[in-house]
Amino acid sequence: MFAMSSLPMCVHYAAADVIRFVMYRIVRYRRKVVRENLLIVFPEKTDEERRDIEKRFYKHFADYIVETLKNFTISREELLKRMVIVNKDEINEQILHKGQSAFVYAAHFGNWEWFTVWPYILDAEIHTFYKKQRNKFVNDLTVYGRERTGVTAVPSAKGYRHMVECKQQGKTTFTLIIGDQSPKPVSSKVWVNFFGRETAFLGGPEVIARKLDLALLYPSVVGYKRGYYRVKLIPISLNPKEVDAKELVRRFAALLEDDIRSYPELWLWSHRRWKLKREDFPDDK
Repeated sequence: MFAMSSLPMCVHYAAADVIRFVMYRIVRYRRKVVRENLLIVFPEKTDEERRDIEKRFYKHFADYIVETLKNFTISREELLKRMVIVNKDEINEQILHKGQSAFVYAAHFGNWEWFTVWPYILDAEIHTFYKKQRNKFVNDLTVYGRERTGVTAVPSAKGYRHMVECKQQGKTTFTLIIGDQSPKPVSSKVWVNFFGRETAFLGGPEVIARKLDLALLYPSVVGYKRGYYRVKLIPISLNPKEVDAKELVRRFAALLEDDIRSYPELWLWSHRRWKLKREDFPDDK
């Protein structure tokens, strides 16, 4: 695997073209889910327009797969060229240098695995929450891919306790959580309008940000050419204690919706985003 990872990016993208063809034309990986989601989000578009987005999504998804493999060996120099944070100086000077920690409320958009670039450019300890895998080999590989640049990977179940300990120790941290996955029925949920329908978002990030007074940021991603991304870290709130918890989630959802409308191929359309229905959870907030 590491030998494959070390191959030049041109070889990886040639492999991605094959992966895309197999996924889309032969295996038809989750094509029904993708089409259902595209119809929910873009009912005003023609079938032809939605098919165009669908094809571009599978192309990007195949690229994401090989880029994730490359993450095991990619050099610092190459990663810095391919994942550019356009306002890194602003984040350092206005937040981190003032001793305020930050919580990055991200989505499955662009290439979230290449956010491992952050230890190279931000003046804070970089942490990320992850869902622990049952398979030890897969879990260890996932953690290695994220920690090799200096990120600390923290199991989600221990995330809040870990952040409390960091605050007690006076550490300035910059922590990533992915917030657009569909929550489990028994999980804490926040319902907000997302593409015109009540949608469940996993509760937690907004609560942690308010309790620990963390700057809450959203990474807006642009893929401007193959294998190259620009990210702007947009404040959802620099003072989350002053904002209602649901409003924080609403702002995140609005920013994500804007990005999806602008660059729809970069979102992970293959996950079942709307499998939970609002009417089935009358007691939720």
